[in-house]
Amino acid sequence: MATPHDLRRAGLGGYRRADVTAALARGDIDRERLQLELDAGTQRAKAMQVEIRELHARIDALRQSETSLTRSLSEMQERRDQMERESRHRAQELVLEAESRAAMLKTEGLRQVGELQGQVEQLLGMRAGLTKAMQRLSEDIAAAMARLAAAPATAIDYQPEDQLSRWDADR
Repeated sequence: MATPHDLRRAGLGGYRRADVTAALARGDIDRERLQLELDAGTQRAKAMQVEIRELHARIDALRQSETSLTRSLSEMQERRDQMERESRHRAQELVLEAESRAAMLKTEGLRQVGELQGQVEQLLGMRAGLTKAMQRLSEDIAAAMARLAAAPATAIDYQPEDQLSRWDADR
């Protein structure tokens, strides 16, 4: 913008018309330039506002996504924890079941061992009885053999021809 110092004086205390017109033209140009700069600044500000809104929208979308992911992660952790609890519980049940089955098998085994021991004792008793019976039988056979050896000869000790002649003589 022109200052009064830029304007030259005209004759009667005024300014020259050409200088005033030039100064006004420069003022108009400066005003238009400032208006253009203002319009450009306004456009940039509007563009920045749009960009800021878009960034806010992206931030909101990312926050929603983060919230959703956090919720999903939390659900997954709860599910994992529940699965771990169920796995531990099932493992404990299996261990208890196995221990119970082992105790039952041990008890059954001990019962069977007891039965077998009773049967072995019974067999040993039968063996002892059979051994005694065989000894008595052996003794009885030995005694019978001794009696036979000591007894007088009987008909069975003779040959059949001799027996016939004895019978004829006895008649």
